[in-house]
Amino acid sequence: MDLILARHGDVEAAPGLCLGQTDAPLSASGFGAVQQLAATWTESAPRFLFSSDLKRAQQAAQVFAARFAIEPLFDARLREVDLGDWDGKRWDEVMRSDAARYEHWSANWVIQEAPGGESFADAIRRTGAWLASVLSSTHDEDTVLAVAHAGSIRALLCHALGLPAQRAYALRIDHAHAARIRTRAGQFEVCYVNASRFESD
Repeated sequence: MDLILARHGDVEAAPGLCLGQTDAPLSASGFGAVQQLAATWTESAPRFLFSSDLKRAQQAAQVFAARFAIEPLFDARLREVDLGDWDGKRWDEVMRSDAARYEHWSANWVIQEAPGGESFADAIRRTGAWLASVLSSTHDEDTVLAVAHAGSIRALLCHALGLPAQRAYALRIDHAHAARIRTRAGQFEVCYVNASRFESD
């Protein structure tokens, strides 16, 4: 299976916002960037089109759905990392008003949940469960496109590649960019990460 992971475009949200599972829509420029990315697809349509069920991912997925004439399958396991009580607040406000918990979380973010939210390890587990279900229902020659978020894409790449979670932010995942991994007989390989266009063999 070839798994292509596309991040949604930029969103309508103030700079510096904790944007985990806050349901912000795509901005006009974000929508346009996804359209530009979709236009670079040159191979046959994917067998499946999956998407996070958050609005910004759903809107991006609809661009691909229109291009391929297939229905997207929305799955909450592809959501961004849940930042709990901090979600939707400004980071500088969180650092000022909840300093002790923020400092503890920022030093232990892999295993420490945000208050009322989840840890990055939790995100790896839930995205890994999604990946396992996809692998069980596809064949080597299938192509799957999934529209997700920076956090969930990093989690999937860590899970698939055995990359230590602490190294997740070594992976650059820009808006409206794509990564491609391939699995053959249970072994994963990276084709590309953070590409501004879809590439095929």
